[in-house]
Amino acid sequence: MEERTVRRLQFVAVQFVGAVAVIHFAVGSEQLASIVSNGLLDEYLGGRMLERPRPVLFVGSSLAILAGLLVAGRGRLERRTAYRLGIAAMATYLVGWIAWHTVLDHGFALAGGPAPGTGEEHSHGGLGATLYSHYVAPLLATIGAAGAEGGSARTLLGVVSVTLELAAAALLVVLLRVDPEVARDRADAGLSVDAPER
Repeated sequence: MEERTVRRLQFVAVQFVGAVAVIHFAVGSEQLASIVSNGLLDEYLGGRMLERPRPVLFVGSSLAILAGLLVAGRGRLERRTAYRLGIAAMATYLVGWIAWHTVLDHGFALAGGPAPGTGEEHSHGGLGATLYSHYVAPLLATIGAAGAEGGSARTLLGVVSVTLELAAAALLVVLLRVDPEVARDRADAGLSVDAPER
């Protein structure tokens, strides 16, 4: 693939990964600020953090991703490694999102009980129903309400974030396969699939 096309794909991938990091930082820091402003920091750090880990995980992971972008941008990280780390980060967010909305029951499984006021375990009816109720339906509602008042900013951020994570992961996989520098890194490391010279 042409170097110019690779550069364009890299630019778009950096924008997507950066946007994912910024969204997670904004959501996590807003939740942490709410905890602090309500005087709940001691209680949160004293054990509630294990029940509601998202604020700390979101802020920490987003800062790590932004640091990774900076290090990769300065050429201090091989492209192959940078792409793999980016794919791992996006996959972690996606798996975490699915787990949060399924097996972790929006965090209530971490607290050791059902959602308050339900008397039973919260269930979306499987992975397909979860994807529909937490991605497709909010996306359709957001598109439908684009010209109307109201709507949830957090829901919109969730939909945008998952979409960007999927797109970034896909772009990074493509870059891992087509970037000529990755092929050179592989050849330098003796990982070529070509037959050895005799």
